[in-house]
Order: sequence, then C-alpha cells, then structure tokens
Amino acid sequence: MSTRFWNLCFALSLCSVGASAKEAPKWTTPAVKGYGGIVFDPALAVQPDRALDYKVIFKITSGDTKEGVNAQLWHVARFVNLLAAGNVPKAKVHVVAGIAGKATDAVLTDDAYELRYKKPNPNTELIRELTEAGVIIYVCSQAAAEHDIDLETEVNPDIVHSLSLMTDLANFQLKGYVLMP
Repeated sequence: MSTRFWNLCFALSLCSVGASAKEAPKWTTPAVKGYGGIVFDPALAVQPDRALDYKVIFKITSGDTKEGVNAQLWHVARFVNLLAAGNVPKAKVHVVAGIAGKATDAVLTDDAYELRYKKPNPNTELIRELTEAGVIIYVCSQAAAEHDIDLETEVNPDIVHSLSLMTDLANFQLKGYVLMP
C-alpha cells in the first residue's frame, strides 16, 4: 500500500480519537472559594429552584477528610456552590452546620489544633469561607467537653457554641429545616 494511503488512515484515526475524546469537566467554586467544587450544567432538567427558601441543617459528625479538610464540611460547601451556580438568591439560602462527634476537632483554633496535632487546623480557611458565604456553624458543647476543648479559648471565633447537636437538630427541623445527615 502507498504511503499516501497510510497517511490518510492515520489522519482519519486522529480525527476519530479527537471527536470521541471528552472534554475534562470544568470544576468551579462560585460561592465558597476553593472548596466544594461543582460541575454546573444549566441545561440539565432538574435545577435549584430560585423560588424556594432553602432551609437546611447539616449534621457534621465524621472525621473523614476530602481534599485535606473535613469531608462533611466540604459537602456543605458543595451544596452552597450548587445553589449559587443555580442563581438562588442569597436571601433564600439558610444553611446551618452542627458539629459533634469525630468532627469536633475541626472547630479548634490553629493554635489549639497545633498543640494537639503539630500542624495548623486544615479546616480554618474552609470554615471562614463557609461563614462568609452565610453558613452558620455550631459546635455542640457536649462534644467539646468530651474532646476536652475549652469553648472560650480553643474554638475558632467563626463557630457558634450550642448546648447540644441533638437539641439543635430537633430545633431546626421543627422550624422547617431539612436535615442533611
């Protein structure tokens, strides 16, 4: 076969590879910068409803991590980013995160975290970004006591102290908040 034939076959194979290759997804963080990346497609059938009031409470009790931070806090960021990308007005976004259990150390100040783990708290920036985006983050004082955390000196100032995550969950759900476990 001629060289010209093989060149044509090679060119056609490159075209078919290029046509079948998918473009990498475009991850964005529109509301919580750097955390909770989303791939937004406005053409999808089900989207955030701009007419709804999103009243949601997240139960943050796991110590698992994602991208170096608490995985459940990262998912709170994803939720807020999804609503922002869907153009839900900020006035209609009411997100609360209650922290207890194995997640409790996430609320420590950098200094307190460093005393315990010999490094700054990897969640500090995420917590700041979440609160700037309007998320209210509570720490259960019962969990803080169990983890020997002093509420007055060792808790990040962006965190609100509550009596108990158990009562927080009941209170917010009775006020119409949806629980995101």
